[in-house]
Amino acid sequence: MPSSRTTGKETMQQGFPITITADSQFSSSLKPLLAQLEMWLNFQALKADWYSNEDFILSFDFILVRSLAEKAEHLMSAPADTQAGTHADTQVKNEKGEESAADALAKRWVVEPGYAYQNDSSKLTTTAFIAVDDLARGGVGIEQGIKARLIAVANAVGQQHCLIALSE
Repeated sequence: MPSSRTTGKETMQQGFPITITADSQFSSSLKPLLAQLEMWLNFQALKADWYSNEDFILSFDFILVRSLAEKAEHLMSAPADTQAGTHADTQVKNEKGEESAADALAKRWVVEPGYAYQNDSSKLTTTAFIAVDDLARGGVGIEQGIKARLIAVANAVGQQHCLIALSE
């Protein structure tokens, strides 16, 4: 009798809930580092019991970019107060005065120094841009700086869902 539940093997074939990719401007030689960071972050979430409820698993799509300025067209759709690091809940209304969910969602970027993210709580999905140029210039260990930004985004979203904070 077939089961409607997915097995561990099927889940692994579907991929991990947290993915990390690099913008097309980056060299493909970064792939091993991205894979390492992805495994590390998924393991941190596993240790913190983020995957215990199969019906409530947050997914993250992290994209490394040189700078947030390169993604300004995405981020500029956010109102000015979002640029200061707060959620923008600006109402976008159609001609009948009703808010379009897609338009409202497009306005909800949270922008902080070095990263920006957009969270859709109804779908449990987050897209985030992680900037790396300032890490290279700042003399900070790039890998440690990226990890700190990944954790900051994950914890900000996880906190909204009362999940245990991830640690570096």
